[in-house]
Parts: sequence; structure tokens; C-alpha cells
Amino acid sequence: MPTHSIKDANPHINDFHHLPIALEHDIVYAKSHHEQLLHWHDEVEIIRVNKGHIHCHVNESDFLLSPGELCFINVDQMHKIYNTSNEDSDIDVISIKAEMLAKNEEVYEKFIKPIIHNKEFSHVEMAGKNSYALLISSMINEIYAMIEEKPYAYELDIIGYVYMIFRRLYLVYITKKEEAPYSTDTSLQRRMSTYIYEHYGEKITLDDIANAANVSRSKCASLFKKYTQSTPIAFLNSYRLEMASRMLARGEESLADIAVICGFGEQSYFSRLFTKEYGCTPLTYRKEKQLI
Repeated sequence: MPTHSIKDANPHINDFHHLPIALEHDIVYAKSHHEQLLHWHDEVEIIRVNKGHIHCHVNESDFLLSPGELCFINVDQMHKIYNTSNEDSDIDVISIKAEMLAKNEEVYEKFIKPIIHNKEFSHVEMAGKNSYALLISSMINEIYAMIEEKPYAYELDIIGYVYMIFRRLYLVYITKKEEAPYSTDTSLQRRMSTYIYEHYGEKITLDDIANAANVSRSKCASLFKKYTQSTPIAFLNSYRLEMASRMLARGEESLADIAVICGFGEQSYFSRLFTKEYGCTPLTYRKEKQLI
């Protein structure tokens, strides 16, 4: 599924393709001009706040995370994070590729599959003083230390820590109270979002977006307001601008070509929307990215 850059900074990412885990340390800027878009992916995600406060939005839930607090987000859940405070936030994002744990079939079927296949178990907030949060946080620190030092056969320890993290998640899972059934509205929203992700470069109308989920225009608008806090067209333009920002950073296409490729048609319209969203012109953005 599509994923999006979740911050305006250049993150430090440790992504080991041979291991079931990726670590990302990043800054979520204060009242950023460009918010993360609603997205989902195939990895389990754990967010840890080190400094500041961030909002975490998962499906229909929106909650504030403070320093020391963690949030588990299950696979295939629509989510985003954003910062509404005047202070930059320092976070860690841990992504676990659960399918890589399936080689131990018995353990996977008994303890991991029930978690990642339960759509009602979308997320869990963990207070900083929660014993599970403290244990998981300490394991994250150990993983960082292992990656920094890279002692002989450190990969075995990292895999061990991943299983230890999943044990704590499983204990949370079996003790968590039942929540409301998985909403069909979530499925409808995903279908419309996916349509935008796949056709953003084309001429798209509100009817096109609504038809992707076979709903009325009013239902389409209400779902986008419910899940993204924006209109369908505003969400479409935000995604187009995000794709344009990636092309600008590469520096290969002209501004006119980027405007057409990303579905804006006219360069002047593209430039006006980009400046409003990112706080600078496309040309300035390109020059700044090329200096990094």
C-alpha cells in the first residue's frame, strides 16, 4: 500500500532487509505546514515519543502522546501523526515486518497471526509508566545499542528482542477489552484513498472519488471529514503536492512537467497550491533540497 513521508525532516533510518525490523528516529516539527497524509502499510508500527507531544490518528481515534508514551499500530490500519504544539517533537518509529516471523510457523500461528489479523485490534496507547511500555521501550534502546555497536552475531539478539516485544503485545492483546466492530466505513474510505493514490495524475472529480467506493457525493464528503479532517479534493491535492515534492527533490523534471504529471495541469496553479502548503515556492523547495 502507499506510504508517505511522515515528517518534514530527513530521518535517520536503520532498515535491515535481512531482519524483521526497521528503526527511524525523526523530528515532527511544530505546527508543520505540511501534515502527514492518512496511510496504511503491511508492517506493525510502534511510535515512541522522546520529547514534545504528537497527535496520533488511527481510523476514527485521535489521541495525544506525551514523552515516554508509546503507541502500537497494527497492520493495515489507516493512520497519521501530526504536531499542533509550538514545540518540535522527537520520536522513534519502529516497524516490524511480521511476515518475516512466519518461518517459526507454530509460534507465528499461535501468538502473532491472531494480533495482525484482528481488524478490531487496531491500536493500543501505552502510558509511559505502564509496565509493558517500559519493557518495550527498554528493548528498543537495546536494539539501538546493538545496531550502533554491531557486536558479532548481533542479528540474533535483535530477532530475540523482536519476539520479546511481540510477547508484550500479545499480553496486551489478550487482556484488552472488546472494542466496537470493524467499521465498514473504514473499508469505504480505504477504497477512495487508494483510488486517489493510483489515479492522482489524472483528471479526477468528486464523482470519481465517490464512485470508487460506490457511495454518494455527500457520503464521500462525510467520510473524508471523519477520517482525514479535510475534503476529498483537498486530500487529493495534498497527495498530488506530496508526489510533486518528491519529484522536486530529485531535480530531474521541469516545474511545468511536474505540474502536468501530478495532475495540476497549469504550472501557476501548482505553484500557488505548493507555496500555500509548504510555505515556499516549488523552485525554492528544489534548491533547498539540493543543498542537503
